Order: sequence, then structure tokens, then C-alpha cells
Amino acid sequence: MLKIYEIHELTELKFKFKLDLNPITNKYEPHIFIRHLIEPKQAVAAFLNISYKNRNQVYERWEAYSKTDDLHLFYNFVNKNTIMIITAFKI
Repeated sequence: MLKIYEIHELTELKFKFKLDLNPITNKYEPHIFIRHLIEPKQAVAAFLNISYKNRNQVYERWEAYSKTDDLHLFYNFVNKNTIMIITAFKI
């Protein structure tokens, strides 16, 4: 399976977003937008404004919430400066 990513850089941090094929437009777009209508810049802002985070040992990921942005994030660190945003959504 082909995996394509989009990188958003902010100073020394890089945010990595998986791209999925949008069946409507037939273009690759961020997974978080296709599934939850969340733009990458919203996810980056929520990461910078995290109010609460917890390490989920079962799924080996960080789960966080930004009260400022009313956004839930699931993410992992690829390395010290790169964060892979797994998904972002509002409830």
C-alpha cells in the first residue's frame, strides 16, 4: 500500500500528516481532513495548546485534548523534533 505524508514545519518542529486518497476529488489530502474536517494548521495549534495528555500504552500513542481549540489529538514522536499526528477530531 502506498503511504504518502505531508510535512508542516514550525520553527524547530515538524508535523507529519498521513495523506489519504479523497474518493470525491481523487486527490491526496490529509487523513484528518477527509475523516474529521480538521485542517493540519488546526491540529498544530491544538498541539501547541495541549491542556491534557495521557500516554495510551495499549495503542502506543499520546492522546491529548486542547481546551482552547476544543480538539482531541492522537500523536506520536517520530524523533525529538518530528510529531506524527495520527488523528485529530472534535466530539
